[in-house]
Amino acid sequence: MKKTILAIATIVTLTVGNGFAQRYRHEVPAMNNSRGDNAVEEFQINKLDQIVSLSRKQENKIKKIENHYDRLMSSNNRYSSFQNVQRLEKSKQKDILEVLTPAQRQRLFAYQNNFNKGRYNRRG
Repeated sequence: MKKTILAIATIVTLTVGNGFAQRYRHEVPAMNNSRGDNAVEEFQINKLDQIVSLSRKQENKIKKIENHYDRLMSSNNRYSSFQNVQRLEKSKQKDILEVLTPAQRQRLFAYQNNFNKGRYNRRG
């Protein structure tokens, strides 16, 4: 009898705890997680800098572009659909490419083509 009561109490406790954990779960907006977002952006900008050797002005312009699009995505609910997010990402990439010089763009495209050919298209 004691084992049955203890088993029922354990099941009830675990069920109620699981219900509360799922009920109060919420997504963290991009602005609240700005430290992690900035770290990712810094990593991406540093990687781009290694590939095309950016100037300080170009780095600052790219950071401004990243921050502008982050604010757009986090503040407006109309960008919540997948197509709108894709559209924003394409326009962000276009703006970043406009910051680069033609020689830097060629270096970036050559890096991307060599990276994709050498790594993912192997057989065997």
